[in-house]
Amino acid sequence: MNRSKKLLILLLALAIVAAGAVLVKVLTAETQEESTAETIFSLDPDQVTRLSWTYAGETIALVDSGDSWGYEADSRFPLDESYLDNMLTALSEISSEKTIEAVEDWDQYGLEDPVCTVEVTTDSVQELKIGDETGLGGQRYLSIGDGNVYLVDEGILDSFTYGLYDLVQMEEIPSMTNVRSLVIQSGGETLEIEHLENSGLTYSDYYDWFAKEGQTYTTLDTDLTDSLVNTVTGLSWEKCASYYVSEDGLDTYGLADPAAVVTVNYTETVRQETGETDENGDPVYESVTADRAFVLELGIQEGYICYARLAGSTMVYQISINVFEAVIDASTDSLLPDDVLKLDWSTVESMEITLDGTTYAVRKEMETTTDEDGNTSTRYLYKLEDQEVDLDDILDNLYYMETSGRARQAAASQTPVLSFRFQRDTESFSQVELTFYPYDDGHYLVNLDGEARLLVDGEALDELMDSLTSALS
Repeated sequence: MNRSKKLLILLLALAIVAAGAVLVKVLTAETQEESTAETIFSLDPDQVTRLSWTYAGETIALVDSGDSWGYEADSRFPLDESYLDNMLTALSEISSEKTIEAVEDWDQYGLEDPVCTVEVTTDSVQELKIGDETGLGGQRYLSIGDGNVYLVDEGILDSFTYGLYDLVQMEEIPSMTNVRSLVIQSGGETLEIEHLENSGLTYSDYYDWFAKEGQTYTTLDTDLTDSLVNTVTGLSWEKCASYYVSEDGLDTYGLADPAAVVTVNYTETVRQETGETDENGDPVYESVTADRAFVLELGIQEGYICYARLAGSTMVYQISINVFEAVIDASTDSLLPDDVLKLDWSTVESMEITLDGTTYAVRKEMETTTDEDGNTSTRYLYKLEDQEVDLDDILDNLYYMETSGRARQAAASQTPVLSFRFQRDTESFSQVELTFYPYDDGHYLVNLDGEARLLVDGEALDELMDSLTSALS
């Protein structure tokens, strides 16, 4: 090996050793830097008696009254103490990885006019100032009043970026899962809706919502009424508009004379003591059903929000315009069913179908068959005289037929083009009649048990009549 090659190998070896030394130095420095983090401020949250902060031009002070914490400027303020807990946790121990000592120019760190100033009182008063971001990412400048500036985690600011109304403990909206009735009073009118399963008030158990006026019940559309009830019972407070309003101040929000008053009557299951004890001496509980009422008042609507309160409350909230509109627009007419016929075919024993002036008497029979393995099965079939007729698809089309408009209380003055008279094995509504009348060039009028109020598309009914003609001929 010549001299130049040996020299080259030696230089490469020296470079590797030098690089290793640099790497060790960097790693050692990083380890030392990580280990330099020290606690610069700490406190025991249980010893704090007052906490105030100034952020975005607003100063808020909370004080410990002994039993609970409250807003210093107004003891009526409903404080959500979870925010206070987060603040005190953030102050319980603050660490810094770098210290800038003997600072003279506080403005360069954003501490002459801090982003946030915090004052905490224990047996003494201490002030913390949170300044600008450091530019290193994830850190802010902090002063604790000792003449130094510390680099701390920027998350400390997040605990104090709240205005007064962010701290409001809003009133609870109950879970109303078993609604018995909904009452809406608006514009001098009252809409009372009751939930009645298997009521016998209508021909079909498909419907379980009814509008009640005196002793009269009107069948309502299931989906539309469910939507209205769910909108009301599922409402939430968008924000608190005022945590305390006197009776004289209600007019500001339109609540002195509400636009609507909504009452939800519901039941809930609660646990209560029986007065007995078990073998261990522990009290025995039982579940009972209790009646509850939720009363909501709606006030002025402005843009996409409106004001509301719980009846009798001194707190006013903003709620979604969707709730307001659903309540104000609700009426018996707006909730009427748009179904042609929601009949349970299993209850039908026979039917008379009148088509093109001819009446067909169709009866339903049950057929039992046994296969080669001895297994039996049953099915319902329809017979015209002694011939089986296939009406399943036709009746399904009738059940799901869509309407194309309303014509409530329209006169059925012409001769019907199609009618059904269903005989049923039921205690109430043992006979149901459905009739279709010509209405205009594109529609037929639907009359169900004497009430004509819906229209169906002419082509759809023509197709159904063609299918009936084929099946019955």
